[in-house]
Amino acid sequence: MAKLLRLLGGVLPFLLLVSFGLPASAQSTYLNDKQTFDTAWTLLAEQIGDSDLLWLGLEPDSVSVIAATGQSGEEFNLWTVRRIKKDQGFVDSVRGPMHMADGPKFIVPPGRYSQAELQISRLWTILSNAPDGLPTSAPGEVTAATASLGPVLGQTNWAVKWNISIKSGREFGQVYVLADGRLDGADISHTERGRSMNLRTQSDWPFENAQGRFADIFDGGENVFKISVLTHGVEIDAVKPADPAQVQGYRWNGGSFRQSAVSKPISFYTLTGGSLPFAITASGLARLPQILAAARAEAPAGWTHIDRVEATRPPPAGSESGVLWVIELQSAPGGREKAVVRVRPDASIHSVTLPESLRAFESYMSLKGMSDAFVQFQNALGKDIRFFEMTFREDRASITMPDPEAPGNVVDYTLGSSGITRGFSRPRIMENDVDLITFAQAAQFHHQLITHVPAMLVKAFKTENAEVFKIKLWNGAPFYKDPKGALFMQMYVGVPPQHNNSGHAVFQFDGEYVDGGR
Repeated sequence: MAKLLRLLGGVLPFLLLVSFGLPASAQSTYLNDKQTFDTAWTLLAEQIGDSDLLWLGLEPDSVSVIAATGQSGEEFNLWTVRRIKKDQGFVDSVRGPMHMADGPKFIVPPGRYSQAELQISRLWTILSNAPDGLPTSAPGEVTAATASLGPVLGQTNWAVKWNISIKSGREFGQVYVLADGRLDGADISHTERGRSMNLRTQSDWPFENAQGRFADIFDGGENVFKISVLTHGVEIDAVKPADPAQVQGYRWNGGSFRQSAVSKPISFYTLTGGSLPFAITASGLARLPQILAAARAEAPAGWTHIDRVEATRPPPAGSESGVLWVIELQSAPGGREKAVVRVRPDASIHSVTLPESLRAFESYMSLKGMSDAFVQFQNALGKDIRFFEMTFREDRASITMPDPEAPGNVVDYTLGSSGITRGFSRPRIMENDVDLITFAQAAQFHHQLITHVPAMLVKAFKTENAEVFKIKLWNGAPFYKDPKGALFMQMYVGVPPQHNNSGHAVFQFDGEYVDGGR
């Protein structure tokens, strides 16, 4: 073995170690032959000793390392071994040290680690298994690998991670592996599998494994607020482990798990009341293909395009208190109308809301529309709940009831084209428990009030284009009171679109006129 000395930049030494190895036809590289790599690592180890590292990079014909140096260990040198082809075989050339005065600035984010943390003895097993972590059509090969400190979801301390590049024909990507050999994910976006990904329609993705990994990240607690399934990923809003006052975004793209760069206050969810926290293990994410299949089975014929897939845990209403998946379907991409199907985590159907064009009624103020609203509210909120009032408009119906999440408050649930949505909780003003009514009571109104009275009111209003635009059912409080506890119906008449110059008429449920005016 010959040793040659040169100058690098006129100051630093250049060291060349020559070893006559395998013939060129063997094409051994630092990435495909363990003995060849071991030779390079031995040469580097002679130069860096047991120094801490910032970065280690492998390519077929080079191995480079940035190592700490100096008395304080805060200076850094770059060493490189290159494999050079010669007539008689290959030579391993060591270059260095190249002083890097601001070494950490070259690594983003900077971080040093010991050689014990690197666990170099595991490298060859990691490189051999890495292609299995990338779903290419044909087995891929490792083209490069780097090791540096990086974040690990679910852990506050960073760990040594390998970023391994894989190529197979026109497909390529990266596999991320921890120093102990555990797979940390993969970037599959440039594989055929990744390019054709659609998590809303393809059932052969490892949803169960994804749920299990998220459970490890979130520690299995009730700290998830929302799950959104996109075509190319699953996004989750969950309490940030290091800061319970913040909600962090996380994403699984079919191969790797990442967290968003920004977080938002937990009050974004707690104040709006749209979703309570839930455990990822109770979400049903592992059963997503069955959940989507159940939703498609309930959708109108031909409505196959899925526009939204989202899971939240609405505040308890009636017997329902768990996670619900909301799946919106369209007859074609970009369509204005949507069918909304709500599915429980066990893939059972909670409720279905059809678009206006497919409903059996024209308005929620019609007898059929009101009957449908009764059914929808009972399915969603429970048949035994008590409420203060129900109101009906042409395009929506709403119910006002005590807020089960905030004693002393009331909340509105509204049924419309997007299904049933919860409004904001607010303090009671004139609502008292003695005014609460049941679905059975509210359904006892005389049907002729709906079928005949609106036309009579519009005629009596004596204003062009007038129409009945709202109907309310309640016990009359605080303005009307029946000694026998009878309920009241109030109809509002006005001129569209603002319905100004309006008037109203109040009837008892048996059809007796009580009051009116304009």
